[in-house]
Amino acid sequence: MRLAAKLILLFLIGLLLIVGLFAYLTIQTNQRLAIDEHERYAKDLAATIQSTMQDRGIPSQDISRYLNRSRGVVQHVQVRWVELNGGSQSRPTVPTELILARREVTTFGMPDQSGQPFLYTYVPVFGESESPAGRIEVAAPDTASAGRMRQSMITSLVALIGVATLSGIVIWVGGVNMVGKPLNHLIDKVHRVGNGDFDDPIAIHGGDELGRLGSALNEMCQQLSAQREHLQTETASRLEAEEQLRHADRLNSVGRMAAGIAHEIGTPLNVVIGRAQLIQRSEHATDQVRSDAEVIHSEADRIAGIVRGLLGFTHARKSELIIQPINQLLASTVEWLQPMAKKHHAQLSLEISSEPLTVKLDSAQMQQVWTNLILNAIQATNDDGRVEVVARASGETVQISFSDNGSGMKPEDQEHVFEPFFTTKDVGEGTGLGLSISHGIVKEHGGEIRFDSTLGEGSCFHVILPLAELPEGRSQSNLGEPS
Repeated sequence: MRLAAKLILLFLIGLLLIVGLFAYLTIQTNQRLAIDEHERYAKDLAATIQSTMQDRGIPSQDISRYLNRSRGVVQHVQVRWVELNGGSQSRPTVPTELILARREVTTFGMPDQSGQPFLYTYVPVFGESESPAGRIEVAAPDTASAGRMRQSMITSLVALIGVATLSGIVIWVGGVNMVGKPLNHLIDKVHRVGNGDFDDPIAIHGGDELGRLGSALNEMCQQLSAQREHLQTETASRLEAEEQLRHADRLNSVGRMAAGIAHEIGTPLNVVIGRAQLIQRSEHATDQVRSDAEVIHSEADRIAGIVRGLLGFTHARKSELIIQPINQLLASTVEWLQPMAKKHHAQLSLEISSEPLTVKLDSAQMQQVWTNLILNAIQATNDDGRVEVVARASGETVQISFSDNGSGMKPEDQEHVFEPFFTTKDVGEGTGLGLSISHGIVKEHGGEIRFDSTLGEGSCFHVILPLAELPEGRSQSNLGEPS
């Protein structure tokens, strides 16, 4: 709106200057026309007087007496004979120095004694010499000049008002619709861009500068939005990479610590197990002693299993990957863990495809992964719990899902699931190494582990492994050979 007002003001100033110049030139032209008309009249009148004197045989030197006798002949015009060097009665009305050196007809505008504007025209009359003997002064009131000036001023003022009004309306309407509103849209868009809002492109139609500016601003917003998304993606990737590096560093530190602890515990633990076996085989031991020795042996074996897990976590052996169907291996694992499920009053079921699901894997390591996941699912359930194992082919992968209807995991615990020694179980029920070791084994097989968990509803872990094609010339009977 301010820009439109400035444009209108600037236009009106320019228009005023143009109309004023036009009025000035018109007035000057009218005055020139009035002077020219008066000069023609004076010249014609002087010529008529001289011609009349010649026709009547009046000498030219008697022109002054002739004009004095003929003053009343011409109406509204004063005609008299003047001499530049004459007496006070014959001196011109206009100062002598203005017409002294002029030989041509000259006209001057001057007010008379009453202040009324007059036009004085001096027509030289030549005698026998080349110098003029005198001049005929023709004086007439300049009544038309004021009227013409007044008319010119009125005409110019009306034209100025009309053109200014029409132009102001056009500029105001055009300025508001074509400049004001688009500028307001652009300013609002710039403010939103400054606040980080790159959506809702502005709609400025037209191929003028404002339209091109709006299009450029929309393109800039699209580029900024794309760059922001790219930056967010890169930031998330960088944070994920840093988290993986921290995780690897933790694994390395924990591995060194676990290896030292396992070696320190291993030797005295073997002594405990050996002594417990000796007590069990002793002929002099009572039944109660043998029972206590069996408990010591069982618990020592459990500690030994934990130690083996620590050693396996810190010193991973080289995997022997063999292309084989996992149907029977998975079924055997589930069957082997049925007693554990019954002990926890849980129902363990398996749903697997009848067609062979062929995968390149290390059967011992993969069975360890499945065992860990099934045991975790069983321990997460309460009475009348359900643990379902489902294996099916999905595209170029095999997905094995382990789901339970247990207590689920808290959101703050889910991001630490695969960290070593992290567990949500009670003390004595787990070491926190199972999922971490399983995650590493599956990664080594070119697969991945995913999980979904809802607090109070249960969890589901998905082991995804790539399918493998059988080599030519090999059948199901010889799949146990290393590839």
